Amino acid sequence: MSMSIPLKALFFFWVTVVCISCCRKEYLSPGAMAVDRERQLVYTALTTAGVVAVTNLATGQTSGRIELERNPHSLLLSPDGSMLFVSCGEAGGSVEVISLPGGKREKSIAAGHTPQGLALSADGQTLYVANRFDGNISVIDLQRGEVVSVIPAVREPHTLCMTPDGTTLATANFLPAQAATADTVAAQITLVDVSSNTVRTHITLPDGAQSLWGLSCSPDGKYLYCTHLISRYGVPVTQLDRGWINTNALSIVDLAAGSLYATLLLDDVDHGAANPAGICIGEDRRLYVALAGAHELLALDLQTMHERLAALFSGEQVNGLHDRAELSASLSFASPFSKRIRLQGRSPRAVATVGSTLLVSCRFSTFLEQLPMETHAPARLLSLGSEPKHDAARRGELAFCDASICYQGWQSCVSCHPDGRADGLNWDQRNDGLGNPKNTKSLLFSHVTPPVMITGIRKDAETAVRNGILHTLNTQQPESLAADMDTYLRQLRPVESPFLREYRAKDPEQLGKAIYDRTGCNRCHSGAYLTDRKKYDVGTGAGNDRATPFDTPTLREAWRTAPYLYDGRAATLHEAFTSCNPGDLHGVTQNLTEQELETLILYIQTL
Repeated sequence: MSMSIPLKALFFFWVTVVCISCCRKEYLSPGAMAVDRERQLVYTALTTAGVVAVTNLATGQTSGRIELERNPHSLLLSPDGSMLFVSCGEAGGSVEVISLPGGKREKSIAAGHTPQGLALSADGQTLYVANRFDGNISVIDLQRGEVVSVIPAVREPHTLCMTPDGTTLATANFLPAQAATADTVAAQITLVDVSSNTVRTHITLPDGAQSLWGLSCSPDGKYLYCTHLISRYGVPVTQLDRGWINTNALSIVDLAAGSLYATLLLDDVDHGAANPAGICIGEDRRLYVALAGAHELLALDLQTMHERLAALFSGEQVNGLHDRAELSASLSFASPFSKRIRLQGRSPRAVATVGSTLLVSCRFSTFLEQLPMETHAPARLLSLGSEPKHDAARRGELAFCDASICYQGWQSCVSCHPDGRADGLNWDQRNDGLGNPKNTKSLLFSHVTPPVMITGIRKDAETAVRNGILHTLNTQQPESLAADMDTYLRQLRPVESPFLREYRAKDPEQLGKAIYDRTGCNRCHSGAYLTDRKKYDVGTGAGNDRATPFDTPTLREAWRTAPYLYDGRAATLHEAFTSCNPGDLHGVTQNLTEQELETLILYIQTL
């Protein structure tokens, strides 16, 4: 009798745990896809559920789930379909090697911080992985199962693409790396010579190019296509009409020349193609673009596009344009050879082709959409599973990504705040007068560190969210939408710094923290969020902002938020503490040795 009670209690405890475990569901967030055309299977990364779903296209049933220890980002099939490579996790990320069709994990290969894009060498023996927050590309020998080389990228390498002949690897670097006051502020594409695994060239896209996402090569290997935004940060944000703030673009790289061939806009004259994401080329020679903010798919006829580009560049007038310089500002050039397709899902992130059909995954949906390329037949919805009803944070995330709540659909909140952080650009907002642009701030901890905005002009983030909807998206929305957005932003959490391991190895005695205190950084950047929430004139104001006191920003994720200072004039923390701090008003740093300065910066980069 004495044993029956604890055994009974243990039984009920076990049943409760199992039931909770079985009933607990995560949001799916479908993302990257890999298609086995021979076996008619599609693998879909469920990016917030730690799962790769396996869907049979013949039956339309999702009957397989590959469980992972961390959330997946990108997927890649081996040429023979026997292996699936999955990039997973954030700090200390990995590539999971899954044998097919059984779905058994064969090995886990260490990668860098937030491994994303994947590409295979022509012989299938080398895997390339874009490590977003390490700013490099891992070269993995698959036979040895380890990283054998690292290739430097520019900033936040996001997507990879191998040319059809296997000679060149292209990388889309997500954000600009320049000071925000530079003559050109734009993200870059990196081309790597695969024979030597060395950088061939960095190609700077047009001024304002940011949020680089989709990459695809033409079948003949002549061109590389890349989707991105063009942010026209040089004008006040009052000029939203007809694309004068954020436009959405496709850049074309001439791979043989290693140079930018053309950039054209995907938008219509009065209807933005907001937040272009994943792309693919169909057997119909159309380029398909997932428009994440517009909840649409865009189809571009590549043959007609290149014919018109060739004519324009040879001196002909094409669709009202006379020369190459006008192309990236034209909202009508692409209209004769483009078509927009409305989707049932919300926020499409990836698109793939299977024969004469398209597959689209949408982050805020629980299904794949299969659409015919040539007909107007309805889409086939392929269920990926179920998820809980969207709570306030999930609804707020969708609203944050939704350009349909913007006048003419040009942009979403993500357009300037990717991942809730910053685009690296200066914007001229009306809240503190025009003619004094300020660098975009990360929204991490914005709701718990009032006041907000560079000058602290908004009393709190709740006020800023509602004014942003009204004055930047130029629409009026229900209070419930703004409240949901508040909830989403409040739950943002910092990502672990990619500099932690280096700091622990180089500064075991924590000299960086001592220098941080000695130079006076701790007087303003203190407390749990490393800000005292006060305003100071630190001698950096210029022009209309001379002698202006600025709100003390949090230093959490400072490693991620370049460029620095209120106008982004410092591309690096080193510049912020040296050439941009001549009077020691922004920390007493001028008397530091170079080694002390490097130690201080490394410490700040771990916060």
